[in-house]
Amino acid sequence: MYDVIVVGGGPAGSKSARLLSRDHDVMVLEDHNCSGEPVECTGLISPDVIRESGIKPDILNSFSNLCAVFPDGRKVTVRCKDEKAVVIDRADFDRKMADEAIDAGAKYVYSKRCTSCSVQNDSVSVLSDNDRYDGKVLIGADGHTSTVRQQLFTQRPEMYVRGIQADVEFTYEYQDTIDIFLGSDVAPDFFAWAIPFDDRVRVGLCCGWDNELPAFYFKKLLQKLKMDDSKVIMKNSGKIPLGTLSKTYRDHVLLVGDSAGQVKPISGGGLYPGLVSAGHAADVIHEAFQSEDFSEKMLKQYQKRWKSSVGKELKSGLRLRKMYNNLSDSDLNSVGAIVDDRKILDPISEVTLDSVSDAVPIVMKNLPVAFKLLPYMIKGVIR
Repeated sequence: MYDVIVVGGGPAGSKSARLLSRDHDVMVLEDHNCSGEPVECTGLISPDVIRESGIKPDILNSFSNLCAVFPDGRKVTVRCKDEKAVVIDRADFDRKMADEAIDAGAKYVYSKRCTSCSVQNDSVSVLSDNDRYDGKVLIGADGHTSTVRQQLFTQRPEMYVRGIQADVEFTYEYQDTIDIFLGSDVAPDFFAWAIPFDDRVRVGLCCGWDNELPAFYFKKLLQKLKMDDSKVIMKNSGKIPLGTLSKTYRDHVLLVGDSAGQVKPISGGGLYPGLVSAGHAADVIHEAFQSEDFSEKMLKQYQKRWKSSVGKELKSGLRLRKMYNNLSDSDLNSVGAIVDDRKILDPISEVTLDSVSDAVPIVMKNLPVAFKLLPYMIKGVIR
């Protein structure tokens, strides 16, 4: 019997495994043949993500500026004094995190999909094909379609968006700027992006579940960027859960990362909240072994800690995401015209990639601007 079984060898699962393997016997089950593939992420991360990961990823480019392109073509640029984000090789990032966990003592078994799992009085069992793995604690880090969540928890994330992206051969004029595109024509209920690095651009978008398939909007986006004749190097797609679960623990089991809905609803990024939460999961499980108590009451500490660290941003972000989705293109254009002011944009530049909702109180401190934005905030809530 293992001390801990981790289902999912992505970043959240690997960090949990690395931290726990120092003192415990840890098994990681990953359904793909290696960590990091297929890629379902932009690879755009903050310096804080690198710190939380404990590795040194391959950085393809760094950025200090963000340009939001509104439906009417208005470009509103936030210019920062220092580096705010980097784009990485995401597959390499995941592999390095798994390697670190293996070096710490974790055992990885690849091409093993969790088909079912159960909790007994004092242990957990995971079935994969004809194999059975038993342990004292189970960590569900198996992503947006988590088997652990579906079988052992009653709730699911509040909403999902689906996306598509590709690396395109194209040399962008501004290498230090990320472009995001707003509006129902390119990315209804979310946004599109263009992230340059060298002679390529990572282009993609997400859209709400009730809209056309992402490929429909992606074709229009490439045309808009005049990249429709450019060579596509790599293309991938996936879905993102938005909205955390009200309960991410039970006897002998914790959920971490996308399986718990620990994803920033504004950007769709899950690395930072997932990695922070993985650290809390490892700490609480270690304490559970010390007291030999794996009860729901003991493991509840995990939820208290991750909510204390990232819960506010995830909750605020979901509220802002819903408000944004209720605004029309005309509304967005009006908002763009209001905030296109250096007195607003310069203070916003201090906000980090992992706490975007902090921009709201900064904007609202400017009373004339807050008064102009109020009608759109009300629309966002009641429409």
